[in-house]
Amino acid sequence: MKAFGPPNEGPLQGLVASRIETYGGRHRASAQSTAGSLYPRGGLVLDPSRRRLQQYDPFVRGSGQSRGLSPMRLRDPEPEKRHGGHVGAGLPHAPKLKEVTKAHELEVRLHTFSMFGMPRLPPEDRRHWEIGEGGDSGLVIEKSWRELVPGHKEMSRELCHQQEALWELLTTELIYVRKLKIMTDLLAAGLLNLQRVGLLTEVSAETLFGNVPSLIRTHRSFWEEVLGPTLEETRASGQPLDPIGLESGFLTFGRRFHPYVQYCLRVKQTMAYAREQQETNPLFHAFVQWCEKHKRSGRQMLCDLLIKPHQRITKYPLLLHAVLKRSPEARAQEALNAMIEAVESFLRHINGQVRQGEEQESLVAAAQRIGPYEVLEPPSDEVEKNLRPFSTLDLTSPMLGVASEHTRQLLLEGPVRVKEGREGKLDVYLFLFSDVLLVTKPQRKVDKAKVIRPPLMLEKLVCQPLRDPRMSFLRGAFSSPSSRGEGGAGMEIK
Repeated sequence: MKAFGPPNEGPLQGLVASRIETYGGRHRASAQSTAGSLYPRGGLVLDPSRRRLQQYDPFVRGSGQSRGLSPMRLRDPEPEKRHGGHVGAGLPHAPKLKEVTKAHELEVRLHTFSMFGMPRLPPEDRRHWEIGEGGDSGLVIEKSWRELVPGHKEMSRELCHQQEALWELLTTELIYVRKLKIMTDLLAAGLLNLQRVGLLTEVSAETLFGNVPSLIRTHRSFWEEVLGPTLEETRASGQPLDPIGLESGFLTFGRRFHPYVQYCLRVKQTMAYAREQQETNPLFHAFVQWCEKHKRSGRQMLCDLLIKPHQRITKYPLLLHAVLKRSPEARAQEALNAMIEAVESFLRHINGQVRQGEEQESLVAAAQRIGPYEVLEPPSDEVEKNLRPFSTLDLTSPMLGVASEHTRQLLLEGPVRVKEGREGKLDVYLFLFSDVLLVTKPQRKVDKAKVIRPPLMLEKLVCQPLRDPRMSFLRGAFSSPSSRGEGGAGMEIK
């Protein structure tokens, strides 16, 4: 076997060269030099020009394998491969790329990631996903606040408890940012690298991780502009942490943490998407398991990571209340109360947005169950053409006379029997919304109810609650007494 020469004596060749080229080494392998190439017997060979998997045979334990050696063994190249042959063609009986299953290819890729690290993504992807970006080396902190305050032994017990509460605010902030980075630097980076070689292309990274990169930028800015300066002041002066120094930053909490509105609006769909992919996509399930066992994950599960932002944003009031409880000074109490109010106001805004989004989803689902509004049977095409603009019923449109943040809601629905004339009765199905009552007739052939009466605005109705709890609807009349005629239809509970 030939001895290996120093790196500067010629171009690197074979498997080692392809590894170095693929994973960003400073020496590049020459795709044109094939003499003396190294071939793994039945192993993995990467073509440097295309960076594709050429062949793969599962490693087989041999009785003659030396202890401590890699299962990837070397063999002398065949003569025809040394002169103009296709590099990495392998043995004649070795399976081609198209014959290698996706599961085997995924296993090989993940094993390669474990051995050589994650391949470097293009700069635009790294910036978008905050992968290894931003200089997180500044997000460091000591083990205890006592290391920064030399006179901590002379401090009162209550002041020590206050420092402990402030220290928890700082340390949990850094721990949380590191967990966000797991989603980008490990999960997102791994998924994007696999998609670049044609694996897991059906999984949407944007749907799975949402705007997590925006959350990372938010917390990095919050640390650099609010929490970090307070810590640096204590490091420089040796004085206890001052909660008053955090006031200006927390008073702008809503503006700083606005990306959380989008994340909280989508977190339910994100969790459902991740759960569905793991249950129906074996390759994605294998990838997630590999990530969860990776040393960088800290044994964090994917579902736990996705819910972390929601948990963190709701924890700030609890952390500030803990500081307030241990702060006897009037000025500190005033500042902390203002900070708590600013955070809770933002949380109320998020809750309102989430509730409005859920109501909108419910309204869309209800509207899909209701068919077109056709009051008259058009006798001709001309009449139908003129009636069509007035035969639409858009339940998702804003309600008249109320603010835009109020969404129409489906309050109640159920079957009733309507009297028609003196003896006739008609079984209908009613939908009671916030501002309108719809009288519909279920259709057998289609899964939608047909509106058979003009929509009845609630301001024109008189309703009475019933004592019998088994009654699912309100009993009343379709119109108010002032507008109800002698032949007004009544409503009878089934």
